[in-house]
Amino acid sequence: MESDPNPKPNVNHIGGIPIEFPYPPYGSQLAYMSRVITTLDRAQRDGHFHALLESPTGTGKSLSLLCSVLAWQKNHRSKSLYGNIDPLGGQDGGFVPEMEQPSVVFWLFRRTHLQISQVIREFRKTSYHVPMAVLGSRKRYCINAKVRGQDNIDEKCKILLKQIKRKKVGCREYVNTTMVRAHPSLRKGGCYEVHDIEDLVKVGEMVQGCPYFAAQAMAEVADIVFCPYSYIINPQIRQAMEINLKGNIIILDEAQ
Repeated sequence: MESDPNPKPNVNHIGGIPIEFPYPPYGSQLAYMSRVITTLDRAQRDGHFHALLESPTGTGKSLSLLCSVLAWQKNHRSKSLYGNIDPLGGQDGGFVPEMEQPSVVFWLFRRTHLQISQVIREFRKTSYHVPMAVLGSRKRYCINAKVRGQDNIDEKCKILLKQIKRKKVGCREYVNTTMVRAHPSLRKGGCYEVHDIEDLVKVGEMVQGCPYFAAQAMAEVADIVFCPYSYIINPQIRQAMEINLKGNIIILDEAQ
């Protein structure tokens, strides 16, 4: 008997939230996900909360983290959209609307881009393929043949953008940025729906569009954003990238 190439995920109810996991979770993974859900519930209730969670190496911590936070996000959004069901039945189909809540975005920080690629591989295993973005530097994203690989790439890029405003040649890739975001491979069900920097660069090269600015635009509408620690710790980088974390959830993964 052949195995199912697309097995259904295991559903575990933790704290009243159904969490889909790609395989039967270990006890340590269930315990970890329970702590994550408890932390997020308390943060929502109190408006702020901090937690330091740890799990031994090799216990599937990153996968447990991703499944639990994205399940919680899905549940949070569902409540915001539909409210709670009135058990007595009332007007408007028995729904009691809740006050509209802002959408919560998860910002997941890791030390290096290599570690980010590793956690994105875990993200691919989940059933929660929500809108995402991976922020990175021009050095990693730029595909403009005139400036890529140069030490002063940031300044060169800014000069090209100024030329566009002056209606000179400028950067063709920047002009085509929207073609990257609109590419079918990045949409629901596309081969790069879950992607890392290298995948977005490939799409940029296919359409001759800028993956650097495409990633920033995608971050504005993403449910989860991946980026290095420096994007939150370094105030200059944080300001340059215009990162606003107010009302969102910050996760420092591999924070040791």
